[in-house]
Amino acid sequence: MLNDREKWLIHYCCMATIAKITGLPDAKEVVTHILQDVRKNRCRSLTDEDVISLLEDTNEEMVSGKNLFNYLIDEIVRTTEDKHDGHSP
Repeated sequence: MLNDREKWLIHYCCMATIAKITGLPDAKEVVTHILQDVRKNRCRSLTDEDVISLLEDTNEEMVSGKNLFNYLIDEIVRTTEDKHDGHSP
């Protein structure tokens, strides 16, 4: 069973992704409103400070993780190109 932090984080990630992919108008306001409702109805134990901390931690991880994703993507592209060129990695 997920705790309230984990539940909120899943909803946040889903909402942020949906907003980005669909080009949701007024995305920031809509996502904020929905996440407030999620917190009120599904994650009652979270305080304002908890949500702020989760957002800060998530942002920090996404910024740090961006470098890893870029490296992994570059490696996949490189090894795929090497295979197509007849070279082995």
